[in-house]
Amino acid sequence: MRKVYDKVIIGAGLYGMYAALYCAKKGEQILILECEDAPFKRATYINQARVHMGYHYPRSISTAVKSAGYFRRFAEEFDFCIYSSFQQIYATSAQYSWTDAKQFTAFCEAACIRCEEMPVSRYFREGQCDGAFLTEEYTYDAMLLRDFYVKELAGQSKVEEIYGAKIESIRKSGDKFEVSVKNRGCFETEFVLNATYASANQILRLLQPESESKELFDIKYELCEIILCKPGDKLKDVGITVMDGPFFSIMPFGKTGYHSLTSVTFTPHVTSYDRLPVFSCQKELECSENQLINCNECENKPPTAWQYMDHLARKYLKDEYQYEYVDSLFSMKPILKSSEVDDSRPTKIRIDSEKPYFVSVLSGKINTVYDLEELL
Repeated sequence: MRKVYDKVIIGAGLYGMYAALYCAKKGEQILILECEDAPFKRATYINQARVHMGYHYPRSISTAVKSAGYFRRFAEEFDFCIYSSFQQIYATSAQYSWTDAKQFTAFCEAACIRCEEMPVSRYFREGQCDGAFLTEEYTYDAMLLRDFYVKELAGQSKVEEIYGAKIESIRKSGDKFEVSVKNRGCFETEFVLNATYASANQILRLLQPESESKELFDIKYELCEIILCKPGDKLKDVGITVMDGPFFSIMPFGKTGYHSLTSVTFTPHVTSYDRLPVFSCQKELECSENQLINCNECENKPPTAWQYMDHLARKYLKDEYQYEYVDSLFSMKPILKSSEVDDSRPTKIRIDSEKPYFVSVLSGKINTVYDLEELL
């Protein structure tokens, strides 16, 4: 007899683990399926670790307001992994920026988020920025967050987890889905949550029969590099983001003691505009458009763009703000093509089937995880 679950959750990043614990506390029987050998090995860990307050989206007030609305709740509920003991400085570049200092100030006022003008000369070389602002934004430590969920879910008798899970099919059978996992069996449920982020379309393609498959997300894929740096004394308690254009950010990476260095231009190494990710680096590997392997552990990951990001950052920062290269992390990032117009980052929750339910979530912001609650 096949085992039946109230919900099968695909993906053990924050969205998947949050959903599992939320539902388990309601007494539901939950199965988590994860292709990696442990949780939090991809996007939840390999990113800027920014807890967004909305500053990043001056051309999308809706994204900014949504981020700000959840900021306080996330910071309070997950305070054990939040790092807030630093000054977060946002600046607008004097050239090639979509937003100038006056516009950024007006945007922050409209979004009701903190924005205190600071002397540009304190941080930046002469003539590089037309405005600098003290803001309120934190970072989270993904490993501390992971350990929390591992412990909490271990205490839930109704939660089961299968790692190294390769899903072969998701077949609709009456009022249930049958989820077939290679070498592990078949499981039944009335509710499947697809919380796989970069693999959302790959999971959607497994829906059977084909007539039940819905339209794939219209996304592009970027193979991205996050650089970890050791900050000097002057930079240790400061995070700096120059925006809104082809600029950079260097800020604390959770509670690790490192800073992350990213760049709009150089963090993405290669891009695929196909509905499923197709890259030349997949050749001669088990990685394919239907099953992505972990880019951070891939033998074909690209050489670091450190020298380019470093050059860009030093073009803006004063000499006293020093840092040195430590390591590079790589991950796949899906971006809705519609977001290229205004740089918005909406959280997409899509119901692809009802009774039984098949729901997909696509979000690049950690603190909008609460959007799941109403649906769950």
